[in-house]
Amino acid sequence: MKKGKKIKELEEWLNNSNDLELDDNSNDVRKDYEEVTLNGDFEYISTIDNNSGDFEYKSNGVQDYVLNKLKKKSTKDIKAQIDLHGETIKDSIIKLNDFFSYAYTHDIKFVKIICGKGRNSMDNIPKIKITAQAFIKSSNIVNVACTAKDRDGGIGVLKVKLKN
Repeated sequence: MKKGKKIKELEEWLNNSNDLELDDNSNDVRKDYEEVTLNGDFEYISTIDNNSGDFEYKSNGVQDYVLNKLKKKSTKDIKAQIDLHGETIKDSIIKLNDFFSYAYTHDIKFVKIICGKGRNSMDNIPKIKITAQAFIKSSNIVNVACTAKDRDGGIGVLKVKLKN
């Protein structure tokens, strides 16, 4: 191609494009959050996760060291949190969707979920904890999750690292 020769299609595109299309520093990148749809039926939720003890979750393709780093992270270093004590299963799902949506769209990488150990639940089954774990497993924005260390709340607190 000869120097100085113009390409017709390129010239048309440049003339018709606006400045935002040409700006490499545009911050108009929007993240879409896809809601987790769990119905409020605990029987169904317990088929996704029925673990009332220590919890570990790693989404496909995530390496073990990412989970190990989260395990070592103190809950004091995680500022974004939600407390689900006293919530119903249905309300906790709604609140988790709102919380995860906010965190993901605002680039918050780490969150903690305070769900309690279920000591005051009927039959001593931690329904909110199990619901939160099923929510985490059903979410497409979670990289890894685990229970906190005993000194940070133990099995009643879940630490979560969200995808970027």
